[in-house]
Amino acid sequence: MRITKVSFYLIFFSILITYTACETTRRKTSLKAQYKAAYMNQFKLTYLRRLLSISYNNSTAILEIISNDHSGFTEPILTIEDYKFIDSLTTIDNQYLIADSLESHRRAEGAQGKRPLDYIMNKLSNKWLDSLAKRRLKLNGNPSSWTE
Repeated sequence: MRITKVSFYLIFFSILITYTACETTRRKTSLKAQYKAAYMNQFKLTYLRRLLSISYNNSTAILEIISNDHSGFTEPILTIEDYKFIDSLTTIDNQYLIADSLESHRRAEGAQGKRPLDYIMNKLSNKWLDSLAKRRLKLNGNPSSWTE
């Protein structure tokens, strides 16, 4: 009887310790997944804001819309290098839009000029920006505060 009781407690504590260890591992994985989702969202949101702003020549209307929008995070998630990288990407995208606009005389009347909304929608809907954000996240790594 005593051996059965001891065996029961031993099995019970073993299961409890195993569960606690698994819960800690699950929590770390969850925090990493949360950080990845937050980083990717912030990366794409910053890209969208910057491309909208630059493609509309920093117009006050667009800047006002962006400044009144409270999407995203208040604490910094992206690095300075990420912002520089996004700025270089959007500069290249804007140069493409300008070149496309110069060729717009070949399009039908009404379709001439810059078409930034269509361009931005296509950029955001394909997986190119997602894979780019994932590569940037791998370069930066997760901050230690999100993995402890």
